[in-house]
Amino acid sequence: MPDYQTIEILQRHKARLLNSVALDNGVQLASWFNQCDRVHHQSNHHTLSLYIADGYDTWHKTPHGWRNGGGPDRFCLMPAGSGSVWDIRARLSFVHLYCTPEHLSALAEKIWDRSPSDVIPDEKIFADDGQITQLYRQFLLNYDWQQPANHLLLSTASTLLLTCMVQQYSRVNWALPSVRGGLARPR
Repeated sequence: MPDYQTIEILQRHKARLLNSVALDNGVQLASWFNQCDRVHHQSNHHTLSLYIADGYDTWHKTPHGWRNGGGPDRFCLMPAGSGSVWDIRARLSFVHLYCTPEHLSALAEKIWDRSPSDVIPDEKIFADDGQITQLYRQFLLNYDWQQPANHLLLSTASTLLLTCMVQQYSRVNWALPSVRGGLARPR
């Protein structure tokens, strides 16, 4: 099972981990609450976050200053290696889905039946997407994560979220086909 750094990062701050589950497909879900905190975040994995309650006074540091835009059903996509600073000035409840770059590459290969050299998610902060919101709210938030009977459903819903991430919010660089052999000699 991959080691998802964001969990450790948030636990070093004021964030409270309310629930988490590592699924058989290798992704992990985590439900969080935080308030009155400043979080510096950079990890070795991708994070898809949905605000599920509050978050109206959550600020993200950009090159042009601080930007506010949080609220229920807003999502953030933070690619592996991207750094960010968050100023959480009031209550915020959110759910994270963590995955590795390898998860997205394997999924892209299944979707398009060819191997990508790289899948690069686009950073999205305070974005809206009804499909992402529905998948989180209908499937991830309505089932008991600790009940093993629900893990297949949670894995399937997480795969649908990753598919959305790959198809709508990522750049896919395709591997060049390997060249085998040379010109045939006439006989």
